[in-house]
Amino acid sequence: MLTIAICDDEQKITSQIEAFLFDLGQKQGILLETDVFYSGCALEQQISGGKRYDIIYLDIQMENGDGIAAAEAIREKDETALLIYVSGYEKYMMELFRLDVLAFLKKPIDPVRFETVFLEALKRINRQRFYFTYHYKNAEYKVSCMDIMYFESSGRKIIIHRRESGTESFNGKLSEVEAQLNAGKIPFLRTHKSYLVNYHFIKARSKTEITLTDDTKLPISKDKGTRFGEQYGRLLGGEIDV
Repeated sequence: MLTIAICDDEQKITSQIEAFLFDLGQKQGILLETDVFYSGCALEQQISGGKRYDIIYLDIQMENGDGIAAAEAIREKDETALLIYVSGYEKYMMELFRLDVLAFLKKPIDPVRFETVFLEALKRINRQRFYFTYHYKNAEYKVSCMDIMYFESSGRKIIIHRRESGTESFNGKLSEVEAQLNAGKIPFLRTHKSYLVNYHFIKARSKTEITLTDDTKLPISKDKGTRFGEQYGRLLGGEIDV
């Protein structure tokens, strides 16, 4: 799940950015959550209250607050959020370097440029949250999430099924694995009490099972089926009838 803030005093611009984002989210198979603000002060208050965003689209010049001042205040609270300035005035571009801003989008926003900047932001975020970590026999291990096809729960043991390098295991609960992965950027879906599956490796599904890219078949249980269907449908950009 990507959390994104959009701050601009023009509703037309915020609506346009939201539309671009949800279109790209569907294309990339990413769940998005957006919050819209019409002043820098409102955004600052939200962040001061503890809310954190992966990406912030911020207008530089607004009637109800200076975007540069808002960015300075945000940086005091959060050093990791990716800032993307939006403005019709190129004279503010020097501020990009001082405030560690990812990019500058000039109004009117070009959709091709918007997509390029979004994908660059996504790459940076994925580099930050790209690994699953676990402990086994007094050692800590990390595994690339893009290499994990699915997790299997067997008693007190969690088995990691990797794309090319077999399996490895550790002691734990699948619910704890799921909670850790929810903070990441690669969607893992619960199909059954014993299985947590990387969305990108699902090749096909029916009402009762999924087929992975290596033709492994895993069951969809009745109690997990509805939730799985909702999540899978959102990632595809709409539910698919089967």
